[in-house]
Amino acid sequence: LPVAPDLYIQSSPQANAYTLALQGRDTAPIVVVTSTLLERCSDQEVQAIIGHELGHLKCEHSLYLTLGGIAATPLRGLLPGAVIDSL
Repeated sequence: LPVAPDLYIQSSPQANAYTLALQGRDTAPIVVVTSTLLERCSDQEVQAIIGHELGHLKCEHSLYLTLGGIAATPLRGLLPGAVIDSL
């Protein structure tokens, strides 16, 4: 990666990790890991998850994943609560 990403921890009841990069910008990309993911996973699992997120940045997937997440947000309200908790 040309620029090292910033790493953030988000307080959240859901275990999740994601990346965000604004292509063509001078700002560093970011990797976000939720507090629940850190609580539930071992150090090796967290390392693998962060590696997975870095792979998205290297392949420039973050733009497509961000747009897909934004597009899917209204659909999450249509899913039963049990399904949302497992996502």
